[in-house]
Amino acid sequence: MLADTCLGFNVACGTLFKGGGVVLAGFILFIGSVYVLLAAVFGRWMGYLVLMVAFSGWMIIQSSIWMFGFWSQGPDTKTNLGPRGSEPAWQVVDAGITPSGDIYPEYAQYPNPPTWSQPNQVTQAADIQSVQGAATSFLATQANATLGRNPDALDAIQTTQFGVDSLEFAKAANGTPIAVVQAHFIGGGPETVLSMKYNTGSVPRYSSMFLVGSILLFAIHLPLLDRAERSRKAFLTGGSAPPWYGPA
Repeated sequence: MLADTCLGFNVACGTLFKGGGVVLAGFILFIGSVYVLLAAVFGRWMGYLVLMVAFSGWMIIQSSIWMFGFWSQGPDTKTNLGPRGSEPAWQVVDAGITPSGDIYPEYAQYPNPPTWSQPNQVTQAADIQSVQGAATSFLATQANATLGRNPDALDAIQTTQFGVDSLEFAKAANGTPIAVVQAHFIGGGPETVLSMKYNTGSVPRYSSMFLVGSILLFAIHLPLLDRAERSRKAFLTGGSAPPWYGPA
């Protein structure tokens, strides 16, 4: 099924901006209040450095737990406990009257064995259900878009109004599982051939982004904090005072 995406995050723009606004407000409220207290004690610059080193260090620990688990919930703790990227799923790469061989050459060999074979109804039951669900969802989405109907409207085309006639699996040269589905609208119409592939997703995407970003922030601010602390110590033990910019 095709999903709305914004800035490559596979999230609708409205949802992304709302979430970003909530995060920004929370950052200003909770992190900003701590900064005000630190600035009153250490000054604006030193307070900022103390805050960023502490915050980035905490985020390294938090994002590491998100990504690796670290037995935080026992020896069987699963990984990817935090924000999750796109989940593994079957996706439609082309729809038409014949499979498209532009992406994977194996599509051009459909339905010739041994490249293509029908699925085992027992061992591949989960894949069969996933492929059929993704195919009918795609067709319903495209039908509603063509007719200009709201997917939530009472007269919207539903996934149950499409039937799957045949399904065959293959494996591309790079190891990617691919499939071809032949389906039709139950109310009548031509048969549609869907070329599909299995997308492994990017579940740890956001956890890794947080981890890398936190490490960079920590690496940038820690030397600055060390330098500022040395200057402060030199002043307290007889060095010259740093320039004064007014009250914090």
